[in-house]
Amino acid sequence: MPAPTLSPEDIARLARRAGLPLPEHRLADVTATVNAIDSVLSSLRTLPPGDTPPAPAFSAVPRPAVPRKSS
Repeated sequence: MPAPTLSPEDIARLARRAGLPLPEHRLADVTATVNAIDSVLSSLRTLPPGDTPPAPAFSAVPRPAVPRKSS
């Protein structure tokens, strides 16, 4: 179930609760950005995790190159 869209009043209230200054003239832009990001994240939440290992399993050490077959 997608999260409800946040209103400018919701964003202003959240900014106040977080102690973040949010000028009135920026409220519409911040609201649009937050809702756009939430929309993308909502679509990612619907993806099945499958066989994807958790992030701590990532290794930045390069693996040996696999030799290519010559024709």
